[in-house]
Amino acid sequence: MMSKKAEVGIGTLVLFIAMILVAAIAAGVLIQTASTLQSKALQTGSRSTAQIGTALTTVMVYGEDALIDNSIEILYQTVKLTPGSDFISLNDSMITVDLTNSSVELLYNATAPCDATVGSLQFGVRYLKNGSGHINGYVGTGDVVQFCYRPPSSIREDSTYRIMFVPKVGSVMTVQGTTPGTITTRRVFLYP
Repeated sequence: MMSKKAEVGIGTLVLFIAMILVAAIAAGVLIQTASTLQSKALQTGSRSTAQIGTALTTVMVYGEDALIDNSIEILYQTVKLTPGSDFISLNDSMITVDLTNSSVELLYNATAPCDATVGSLQFGVRYLKNGSGHINGYVGTGDVVQFCYRPPSSIREDSTYRIMFVPKVGSVMTVQGTTPGTITTRRVFLYP
């Protein structure tokens, strides 16, 4: 009789050890899954913060009447990063200019001059102030940058316009308004 009790006791012990092993494996799987989910949540949070928290602000926009024909042929837009923003790559950005009956999408060209000779379908950049950690081709903390570009057509007096800066990561910056009813000077301030 004693040997049967020992067999039952050993069988119970083997069953108990098997349940502990299964529980340990299940706990390991749960911990690994939780770790993976936490990592993905942190990545998503970082991307969301960059998308929402990174933006430019427009300081000023003016146009030039290069042909002195009471219309604007070249636009100059001064911008800087909003506080807390990450650097914005100009190579991964686009400027869209919409007029009443025409629009154009402009891409960054590092060699484009930022003056009256800037070509169409591109925008040039002039760094007015270099911030700490300045990198060419980026708008960084402390940088004050001037974009220059041509609209899709000459902007006449009393015309509406909308300018959008669209970065790959970050918020879209929009400036819109109406040109003055009379353009009498070579430089025409449009914003603010």
